[in-house]
Amino acid sequence: MSTLTESELTQKMLATASKYLEVFAALDTSVIASIQTEDYLQEFAPASLNPPAPRTREHFTAHLRHLGGILQSFPVRAKKMWPNPSLRQVVVWAESETVFHEEFKDSEDEEEWRYRGEYVFFLDMDERGEKIRRVLEFVDSKGTERLRGLMARAWKKKAKVEGTEAGEFTLFAK
Repeated sequence: MSTLTESELTQKMLATASKYLEVFAALDTSVIASIQTEDYLQEFAPASLNPPAPRTREHFTAHLRHLGGILQSFPVRAKKMWPNPSLRQVVVWAESETVFHEEFKDSEDEEEWRYRGEYVFFLDMDERGEKIRRVLEFVDSKGTERLRGLMARAWKKKAKVEGTEAGEFTLFAK
Protein backbone atom coordinates (compact mmCIF):
# COMPACT_ATOMS: atom_id res chain seq x y z
CA MET A 1 0.00 0.00 0.00
CA SER A 2 1.47 3.33 -1.02
CA THR A 3 1.70 6.27 1.33
CA LEU A 4 -0.46 9.25 0.48
CA THR A 5 0.91 12.76 0.34
CA GLU A 6 -0.78 15.27 2.61
CA SER A 7 -2.45 16.83 -0.42
CA GLU A 8 -3.77 13.46 -1.64
CA LEU A 9 -5.04 12.58 1.82
CA THR A 10 -6.74 15.97 2.13
CA GLN A 11 -8.48 15.50 -1.22
CA LYS A 12 -9.67 11.99 -0.27
CA MET A 13 -10.95 13.22 3.10
CA LEU A 14 -12.86 16.09 1.48
CA ALA A 15 -14.35 13.70 -1.09
CA THR A 16 -15.46 11.32 1.69
CA ALA A 17 -16.97 14.22 3.67
CA SER A 18 -18.87 15.36 0.57
CA LYS A 19 -20.13 11.83 -0.05
CA TYR A 20 -21.31 11.67 3.56
CA LEU A 21 -23.39 14.84 3.11
CA GLU A 22 -24.82 13.52 -0.18
CA VAL A 23 -26.28 10.53 1.69
CA PHE A 24 -28.95 12.75 3.22
CA ALA A 25 -30.22 14.06 -0.12
CA ALA A 26 -31.37 10.58 -1.19
CA LEU A 27 -31.42 8.93 2.26
CA ASP A 28 -29.55 6.10 0.52
CA THR A 29 -28.32 3.53 3.03
CA SER A 30 -26.11 1.74 0.48
CA VAL A 31 -24.01 4.87 -0.04
CA ILE A 32 -23.42 5.42 3.67
CA ALA A 33 -22.36 1.78 4.10
CA SER A 34 -19.60 2.27 1.52
CA ILE A 35 -17.95 5.04 3.55
CA GLN A 36 -18.35 3.71 7.11
CA THR A 37 -15.79 1.63 8.96
CA GLU A 38 -17.01 -1.54 10.65
CA ASP A 39 -16.68 0.15 14.07
CA TYR A 40 -18.45 3.36 12.95
CA LEU A 41 -20.00 5.42 15.73
CA GLN A 42 -22.24 8.49 15.48
CA GLU A 43 -22.99 10.84 18.36
CA PHE A 44 -25.32 13.83 18.51
CA ALA A 45 -24.96 17.00 20.54
CA PRO A 46 -25.82 19.12 22.41
CA ALA A 47 -26.91 17.14 25.43
CA SER A 48 -29.80 19.58 26.03
CA LEU A 49 -31.66 17.89 23.15
CA ASN A 50 -31.60 14.58 24.98
CA PRO A 51 -30.02 12.76 22.02
CA PRO A 52 -29.83 8.98 21.83
CA ALA A 53 -26.84 6.92 22.89
CA PRO A 54 -24.07 6.75 20.27
CA ARG A 55 -25.18 4.92 17.14
CA THR A 56 -23.40 2.05 15.50
CA ARG A 57 -23.23 1.59 11.76
CA GLU A 58 -26.43 -0.50 11.86
CA HIS A 59 -28.29 1.99 14.05
CA PHE A 60 -27.38 4.89 11.77
CA THR A 61 -28.66 2.94 8.75
CA ALA A 62 -31.94 2.34 10.63
CA HIS A 63 -32.10 6.07 11.40
CA LEU A 64 -31.81 6.95 7.70
CA ARG A 65 -34.51 4.41 6.80
CA HIS A 66 -36.71 5.85 9.55
CA LEU A 67 -36.33 9.37 8.15
CA GLY A 68 -37.14 8.08 4.65
CA GLY A 69 -40.54 7.01 5.94
CA ILE A 70 -41.74 10.62 5.91
CA LEU A 71 -39.05 12.53 4.01
CA GLN A 72 -38.38 12.44 0.29
CA SER A 73 -35.08 14.11 0.91
CA PHE A 74 -33.04 15.89 3.53
CA PRO A 75 -30.39 17.73 1.52
CA VAL A 76 -27.41 18.79 3.61
CA ARG A 77 -24.99 21.25 2.00
CA ALA A 78 -21.57 22.23 3.26
CA LYS A 79 -21.11 25.91 3.96
CA LYS A 80 -17.45 25.35 4.81
CA MET A 81 -15.11 22.40 5.37
CA TRP A 82 -11.89 22.33 7.36
CA PRO A 83 -9.72 19.27 6.69
CA ASN A 84 -7.03 18.30 9.18
CA PRO A 85 -4.96 15.49 7.65
CA SER A 86 -2.77 15.06 10.75
CA LEU A 87 -5.88 14.17 12.78
CA ARG A 88 -7.61 12.42 9.83
CA GLN A 89 -10.56 14.69 10.51
CA VAL A 90 -12.81 17.04 8.56
CA VAL A 91 -14.98 19.60 10.33
CA VAL A 92 -18.03 20.57 8.29
CA TRP A 93 -20.33 23.52 8.87
CA ALA A 94 -23.50 22.69 6.98
CA GLU A 95 -27.10 23.68 6.36
CA SER A 96 -30.10 21.57 5.44
CA GLU A 97 -33.65 21.69 4.23
CA THR A 98 -36.38 19.09 4.59
CA VAL A 99 -38.54 17.76 1.77
CA PHE A 100 -41.47 15.88 3.28
CA HIS A 101 -43.54 13.42 1.28
CA GLU A 102 -46.58 15.46 0.17
CA GLU A 103 -49.10 12.82 1.28
CA PHE A 104 -47.86 13.01 4.88
CA LYS A 105 -48.28 16.77 5.35
CA ASP A 106 -51.38 17.77 7.31
CA SER A 107 -51.61 21.22 5.71
CA GLU A 108 -50.83 22.76 2.34
CA ASP A 109 -48.75 25.65 3.70
CA GLU A 110 -45.35 24.97 2.07
CA GLU A 111 -43.52 27.45 4.25
CA GLU A 112 -44.88 25.81 7.40
CA TRP A 113 -43.37 22.49 6.24
CA ARG A 114 -40.01 23.94 5.25
CA TYR A 115 -37.31 23.37 7.82
CA ARG A 116 -33.85 24.79 7.44
CA GLY A 117 -31.24 23.69 9.93
CA GLU A 118 -27.60 24.23 10.66
CA TYR A 119 -25.06 21.65 11.76
CA VAL A 120 -21.42 21.12 12.58
CA PHE A 121 -20.02 17.65 11.88
CA PHE A 122 -16.69 16.33 13.12
CA LEU A 123 -15.82 13.44 10.80
CA ASP A 124 -12.98 11.21 12.00
CA MET A 125 -11.64 9.05 9.18
CA ASP A 126 -9.51 5.98 8.57
CA GLU A 127 -5.83 6.18 7.60
CA ARG A 128 -6.58 6.65 3.88
CA GLY A 129 -9.38 9.20 4.37
CA GLU A 130 -11.85 6.96 2.53
CA LYS A 131 -14.04 5.76 5.41
CA ILE A 132 -15.55 7.46 8.42
CA ARG A 133 -14.92 5.97 11.87
CA ARG A 134 -16.77 8.46 14.04
CA VAL A 135 -19.13 11.39 13.60
CA LEU A 136 -19.95 13.98 16.21
CA GLU A 137 -22.93 15.97 14.93
CA PHE A 138 -23.96 19.22 16.58
CA VAL A 139 -27.52 20.03 15.57
CA ASP A 140 -29.42 23.30 15.58
CA SER A 141 -31.06 23.12 19.02
CA LYS A 142 -33.88 25.57 18.45
CA GLY A 143 -34.56 24.36 14.91
CA THR A 144 -34.49 20.70 15.91
CA GLU A 145 -37.35 21.27 18.35
CA ARG A 146 -39.42 22.68 15.47
CA LEU A 147 -38.37 19.78 13.24
CA ARG A 148 -39.44 17.26 15.87
CA GLY A 149 -42.91 18.81 15.83
CA LEU A 150 -43.17 18.65 12.03
CA MET A 151 -41.97 15.06 11.98
CA ALA A 152 -44.44 14.01 14.69
CA ARG A 153 -47.26 15.51 12.60
CA ALA A 154 -46.00 13.74 9.46
CA TRP A 155 -45.79 10.38 11.26
CA LYS A 156 -49.33 10.86 12.57
CA LYS A 157 -50.62 11.70 9.07
CA LYS A 158 -48.72 8.75 7.59
CA ALA A 159 -50.40 6.40 10.07
CA LYS A 160 -53.80 7.85 9.16
CA VAL A 161 -53.13 7.53 5.40
CA GLU A 162 -51.85 3.98 5.76
CA GLY A 163 -54.47 2.94 8.32
CA THR A 164 -51.89 1.96 10.93
CA GLU A 165 -51.25 3.03 14.50
CA ALA A 166 -49.09 6.11 14.81
CA GLY A 167 -46.84 4.64 17.47
CA GLU A 168 -44.33 6.69 19.38
CA PHE A 169 -42.46 9.23 17.29
CA THR A 170 -38.82 10.01 17.81
CA LEU A 171 -36.53 12.12 15.66
CA PHE A 172 -33.71 9.91 16.80
CA ALA A 173 -34.85 6.36 15.94
CA LYS A 174 -33.40 3.76 18.27
